Amino acid sequence: MKTPTKLGALAIASALLFGCGSSPPASSQPGAAPAAGGPGSSSAGAPQGPLAVTTAQAVTRAVPDVLALTGTLLADEDSRLAPVVPGRVVEVLVERGDHVEQGQPLVRLRDVDLRLQAASARAQLAQARARLGITPGARPPAPEDTPEVRTAAASLALAEESLRRSEELATRGVLPAQQLDEARARAAQARDQHAAALQGQRAAIAALGAAEAQASLASSALSESLVRAPYAGEIAERMVSPGEYVTMQNPLLLLVRTDPLRLEVQVPQERFSAIHQGQRVHLSVDAFPDVPFAGEVRYVSAAVDRASRAVVVEAVVPNPDGRLRPGMFAEARLELGAERNVAVVPPSAILTAAGVSRAFVVRDGRIEEHVVTVLERSGTEVVVGQGLSGGETLATSELDRLTDGSMVTPSASVAAPAAPAAPSQGS
Repeated sequence: MKTPTKLGALAIASALLFGCGSSPPASSQPGAAPAAGGPGSSSAGAPQGPLAVTTAQAVTRAVPDVLALTGTLLADEDSRLAPVVPGRVVEVLVERGDHVEQGQPLVRLRDVDLRLQAASARAQLAQARARLGITPGARPPAPEDTPEVRTAAASLALAEESLRRSEELATRGVLPAQQLDEARARAAQARDQHAAALQGQRAAIAALGAAEAQASLASSALSESLVRAPYAGEIAERMVSPGEYVTMQNPLLLLVRTDPLRLEVQVPQERFSAIHQGQRVHLSVDAFPDVPFAGEVRYVSAAVDRASRAVVVEAVVPNPDGRLRPGMFAEARLELGAERNVAVVPPSAILTAAGVSRAFVVRDGRIEEHVVTVLERSGTEVVVGQGLSGGETLATSELDRLTDGSMVTPSASVAAPAAPAAPSQGS
C-alpha cells in the first residue's frame, strides 16, 4: 500500500533531523538578546554625531565704497511722432525695430491739395512782385522810391510851383481870380494823388510780404506731408496703416534713441550728500548676467520725493552695440569715492534661496547662520558687503543640511579666494 510507506519515510526523516544535536534558533530561546537591527534594537534611537564639513576662511579686502541700487533703463529720447498737417496716410515707410537716421522719411500723407495750395500761393506772390516791378529774390523798394509815387511827387511839385506863380501874379493884379482858383484846385488834386499813390505802394509792399508768408506756409505744409525722423533712433511702435485719416492729435510712430540710454535710480536721502555729477556707475542686467556695463551720473533731481524720501538720479550709459533696451531692469553700483573693508569668500560658502543669501560660520564646533548682502559674484569668489566682517571660518559643504546651532566637524579646508592654493603634499 502506498500511503503507509510515505508516512514511514516522513517519520524517519524527522528523527534524523532532531537527533544530530541541532538546537533551535537563538531567538526562540527564552532570555536571548534580540538580533542586531531588529525591531527591538537599541541603536535605532541613538543620537547622530557632528556633521563633517569642509571650511574656508573669509578674507578681508579693501574695495571702493559703492551704493547698491536698482533701477530701470530709459531711452535717451522717447517721441510719439504726430503729423503737423492733417491728411490721409498713403504709405508707411518703416516697421517696428527699424533703425532710422535723422531726416529719414517715415510716413507719407496725401499731398494733392497741398500741392495745389502751394501753386496758388506762388502765383499770388508773382503777382505781388509784378505790381512793384521787382524780380524774385529782390528786396521791395521804399514806397517813396516806386515809379507811381515818384510820378505823383513830380506832378505835385509842378502844381505847387504853378500855384506859387499864380499867387504872385494875383498879388500884382495881373491874374484873374478864376485862374488863381484853378491853380489852387490843381495843387490840391496833385497832393491827393501823391498821398493816394504813396498809400497804394505801401499796401502793395504789405501785400508782397503777405504773399511771401502765404507761399512759405503752403510750401511748409507740403513738405510736412512727409513725416521725417527728428533724430536718429529706432522705431519702437507703429500705430497707423495706409488709408487712415490722421490729425495732429494722432500719433503715428514711437521713436526712441537707444544710444546712449539713461539709468534712473532712487538714492535714499541719507546718502544724497555723496552723490554728484560725474560719478561712475556699474550695472548688470539679467539678459547679460556676465557682461559688465558702465555709465556716469549726469542728472540729479532738485527735490526729494515726498513719498519715497529718495532723490531721482539719472546716469548716462553708452550703448553703441544696442544690446541694452529701454525698460530693462538693472542692478547698479554707484561708486562713492571712498574705500571700505568687505569679506571675500568662495562661492561654495554662500547659500542663496528665495532671494536671501546666507553664510554659515563655524565657531567652537557649532554653526552660526548669518544673512549676508552680496555685492559681487563671480566663478571664483563672492564679495560680501554686510553680514561678515572677515576672518570667520565658513562651512563650504553640506550647506543645505545646516541650520543655526548645528554641530559640525571641519574635515578639510578650501583655499581662501585671495590666497594662492597650497601645494600638494606627499606627491
